[in-house]
Amino acid sequence: MDNNYNNNNQGGYVQDPYNNGGGFEPQGSKGMSIASMVLGICAVVFGCCITAYVGLPCGVAGLVLGILSRKKDLPGKGMAIAGIVCSIVALALSVLGIIIALVVGDSLKEWAESLQNASALFIK
Repeated sequence: MDNNYNNNNQGGYVQDPYNNGGGFEPQGSKGMSIASMVLGICAVVFGCCITAYVGLPCGVAGLVLGILSRKKDLPGKGMAIAGIVCSIVALALSVLGIIIALVVGDSLKEWAESLQNASALFIK
């Protein structure tokens, strides 16, 4: 039997010689941070290039997941921050795109009606 190991027995319990004093703490999952970042990127792409109506929900979901990940102090801090930033940018672009679509759409409708009225004068 190893005397050094037995001599380190203090207080009536046996110490683990491999324990460095830090215990093992599970780090948790980076899933929420990854989801925030992916949704933020998708929101930017959909909000700018395809349609703001798809970018808006993706941006909101990415923002919520990123904020929850940071509040719970989960791993993946950089991805969560990237998701928050991308989601905020996407939300701003989506709202701006919807406003522009409403204004331009209404103007285009009036312009098309004026063209129809003008062409009706020439056809008679």
